[in-house]
Amino acid sequence: MKVSGSYKLPANPETVWTTLLDPDALEKSIPGAKSFTPDGEDAYSVDLSIGVAAIRGDYSGRVVIADQEPVTSFRLVVEGKGQKGAVQGSAMFTLRESKPGETEVQVEGEGQIAGLFSRVGQRMLGGVAKLLMKQFFGNMKKQVQARVKAAAD
Repeated sequence: MKVSGSYKLPANPETVWTTLLDPDALEKSIPGAKSFTPDGEDAYSVDLSIGVAAIRGDYSGRVVIADQEPVTSFRLVVEGKGQKGAVQGSAMFTLRESKPGETEVQVEGEGQIAGLFSRVGQRMLGGVAKLLMKQFFGNMKKQVQARVKAAAD
């Protein structure tokens, strides 16, 4: 399953980069995150409770931030398991200033699913992935705005 998207965040690339890699901002932005605990360098254990379509339930996994090119790109590697199945994937995040004070984040990724997930239509899973990415970036936008406001005060 492939996922992709483009999202605009209201700050310069440096601020967006710092926010995207901040564990507190990530925990507040990942849909359904119940815990987000450091687990090595640039790695985190995560517990999620997701309630979207057939993907309802509690999941545990690991998130690793790899291939960092400061202020321009990084790879997010995710693996998780729950009673209904497992997911494994990675996505490349590429940042570029789209206009002064605004950064466009391009996301290109791929994932594999197993268990009950694999029985759910690929079309449905693609829609769920897009919905979760939209929620993530909506939440991340709030984190970026709070960081910009704090810097201005």
